[in-house]
Amino acid sequence: MLDEVQLREFYEFVYPVELVTRWLSYDLSVAEKTTVITGAAPSPPVSDDVVKKEQRNIVAEGYLARREFCFTLLGDIFSRFRSYSTSAELRRDLIRCFPEKIDVGAVYTIRPNQKQSASSILPLERELVFDIDMSDYDSVRSCCSGKSICSYCWTWMACAAHVLRRILEEDFGFRYILPVFSGRRGIHLWVCDRRACKLHDDERSAIVGYLTVVVPKASRQIVVADFVNGKPIHPTIRRVQRDVIDPAFTRLFLESSESNPNSVLHPKGASVVYSTIVAALKMGSRRDVEQRFTQRVPFEEGNVLDWAYVIRALGDAAENVTAAAQILLMYPRLDEHVTTRRDHLLKLPFCVHPGTASLCCPLEWDDVVSFNPLTDAPKLQEMLLNRHMDSKWLQPLKRMLEEMSLDVMEER
Repeated sequence: MLDEVQLREFYEFVYPVELVTRWLSYDLSVAEKTTVITGAAPSPPVSDDVVKKEQRNIVAEGYLARREFCFTLLGDIFSRFRSYSTSAELRRDLIRCFPEKIDVGAVYTIRPNQKQSASSILPLERELVFDIDMSDYDSVRSCCSGKSICSYCWTWMACAAHVLRRILEEDFGFRYILPVFSGRRGIHLWVCDRRACKLHDDERSAIVGYLTVVVPKASRQIVVADFVNGKPIHPTIRRVQRDVIDPAFTRLFLESSESNPNSVLHPKGASVVYSTIVAALKMGSRRDVEQRFTQRVPFEEGNVLDWAYVIRALGDAAENVTAAAQILLMYPRLDEHVTTRRDHLLKLPFCVHPGTASLCCPLEWDDVVSFNPLTDAPKLQEMLLNRHMDSKWLQPLKRMLEEMSLDVMEER
């Protein structure tokens, strides 16, 4: 349970307000180095570059001021439509209000805190964001359920993040995608390209529609049926199944020992995989293969699976059917409203999750698979003890902003 003293100290000494506001204002101007020499001659007239930099700062401050912040205060008090022009202003309010959670929303037509006096206020921009929650995989994970998460089921989060990254980069050309551990059991992706921020809600919905392959509650999945029947598959789906999903499935279900409840060598994992294969065959209307498979592998509760025997039992259909089962088990399951609506709120990186006291921390893409949500994310007490946040967690966002700055300079 977080308390006032801890939160005030965290926001005063640890929380990287300046970095966060630089990001959310998209102030991408590169800081200029200056040298002060005592007794030096008067400074020359202000250059055009300095004037332009000051103008960009004014624009950035105006952009930040129209961004919505939302505080969840102790006692579950929800305070929306807050607005800040500078990092100093935001830090003062964080120390004064000590929220246990900070959400951030869209950039509006006017400052959100002036909405009561305005005839209309409309969301204009927001990053294209994706929220992947582990609880959406409860029907197929055997190690945990609900709010619980472990190193085994993090494999689903890492797989989903890499699938989305692959599609967003290769099919849509987005370049600046920041993965962020939610602090408990999920992962958020922030697509920060300027053209992503400017997408309208219907354009965001179209992207979600393009990405949606598996609808967990649907009885018929067209892509799954096409896999089972060996029909042509969209090249993107085929690539992510082969390059991302298959290795993740192998690590989680096939290569782990019986101590992992998701393994085919554990009764729970074996039951999930077996029932998924049968479900895929039904979706593909392959009664012939289904009948042969269930006769050769008469699964009962408490059984485990010999994967080599499963492959033999599926015969010529093995490659297609196992690919279909992998899609059902591992493909990203999205909370579409988080992505499609610009006015939707999402937890701001570097917050502390009120339920776990773990940092909502950006990750390096190379570390997403190996990240352990139970042991790797820094805890509030650790950061307060050091009065410091390890630069490891700041670096992913810093690097992204530097790359964006270089691109802006090249465009000029």
